Amino acid sequence: MALTLEKAKKHLRIEFDDDNEMIQLYLDAAKSWALRYCNRLTVPAEAEFAFDAATLLTMADLYENREAQTANALHENVSARRLIDPYRLLRV
Repeated sequence: MALTLEKAKKHLRIEFDDDNEMIQLYLDAAKSWALRYCNRLTVPAEAEFAFDAATLLTMADLYENREAQTANALHENVSARRLIDPYRLLRV
């Protein structure tokens, strides 16, 4: 995936560098989640846009709701899942 820290910060509308390490961590976790959810090792060439969008949405949820994890359950981003559902390999 072609997502960078700069793209993630732009998506979050963040202009400071204080949280770069945390944002990168959430970005990496969101990329990993998208691939694991779809049971894939790599992103299909024709699906990069969907995986990038799903990754950004998931990363933003992780960043924006990081404090709520102790008090409230964070639910999976339905929009992110719907973007990559067509590329999911189902196991039997």
